[in-house]
Amino acid sequence: MKNLEKSVVLAVCVLAGQAAYGSDEDRVTQVCKNKIKSEYRVDKFRNVMAEKEGHHKWRVYGKVKTDDHKYPFNCKVKSGEVKSYAFDGPSPKRRKDDDSDVGTALAVGAGLAIVAALAVSASNDDDDRKNSNQLREKQTHLEDDCHDELSYRIRDEHDRSASVRLESARLEGHDLVGEARVKYNRHKVHQATYTCHFNSHGRLKDSSYRLY
Repeated sequence: MKNLEKSVVLAVCVLAGQAAYGSDEDRVTQVCKNKIKSEYRVDKFRNVMAEKEGHHKWRVYGKVKTDDHKYPFNCKVKSGEVKSYAFDGPSPKRRKDDDSDVGTALAVGAGLAIVAALAVSASNDDDDRKNSNQLREKQTHLEDDCHDELSYRIRDEHDRSASVRLESARLEGHDLVGEARVKYNRHKVHQATYTCHFNSHGRLKDSSYRLY
């Protein structure tokens, strides 16, 4: 009887875990579809899939049917927010707003505020170390979002096989600047300089880069 009870409990736990995973998958899929629908004014989604790529990171992809053809789309979703998106088909002109630029990554994450990070000060060595660790942690988040945005842009604008690695990064006000290494499948390597512009709440507003 005890073995039966343990089996029932185990089955319930497994089903609960599967349900939670399915819920996360459904949620990120809907977030992506809403973004594509909003930006490109298309809504006939087909064969939509979601793949988990890391901690709270998902890649959502599929196709949209328009003009009797199917065109691919994809999103990168992190912590429930769309980080990057693309649609390779015809659509009405995209709407622009004051909070985002075309193809720009959106939310960085709750609690990430550059002003707070840059404004911290210490009255003793312990506070200095604590604040320094906080700054490094926040810069790590900024670098992660900047890397995702640069990868999306370079793949979209140059070569879909591009692999981007940040080689240096430093904060200058609300900008993250540095150098990067870009490599394609055909082994062609470029060096690059980049700048990612964040607002006072830590949201990535715009980015620029130069390959050489």
